[in-house]
Amino acid sequence: YVDDCYSVGIVGDMEWYEPYHVFFPTNQTRLLYLWDYLGIPHKLKKQVWGEVLIIIGFLVDPNKLTATLPAEAKADLVEHVRDFALTPRRRRSLHEFEQLAGWMNWALNVYPLFKPALCNLYVKMSGKSRAHATINLNKPLIEELLWFVEHVEASSGMLFFANIDWNPFTE
Repeated sequence: YVDDCYSVGIVGDMEWYEPYHVFFPTNQTRLLYLWDYLGIPHKLKKQVWGEVLIIIGFLVDPNKLTATLPAEAKADLVEHVRDFALTPRRRRSLHEFEQLAGWMNWALNVYPLFKPALCNLYVKMSGKSRAHATINLNKPLIEELLWFVEHVEASSGMLFFANIDWNPFTE
């Protein structure tokens, strides 16, 4: 099934959607009427539109052709990775390692070039299965995590195209 559907439209091109008593972009309104005709259920809270959208937690700006983390999410990620790396305990549970790996993997959607920062993290988890067993943090792992933090802090996210002057009608 289709969970999400995206489209582009011209600013100000809006139509009234009677069932929700609200204006939506014309293409979205017509899709909702089609879904109504076909009996496909939908909810008002899922009908988002705008110049910048939050999609799976990322700010997607189709006009700038970028995807970024919201400032608060970026700050939380940086703080968590830094705290994990610099813990005085020098040991963390496999479960904590898995949580960190999941969060960092999610962030790789907008920071794909930072994937090398996960190498030692996965090496440390390899072959382990007891969630509460502890794993030592070693110097290479700590350095990779701090490298990740440094680069996330300096990055503004991902640009979809290297050339902004791209024209789908001529190229």
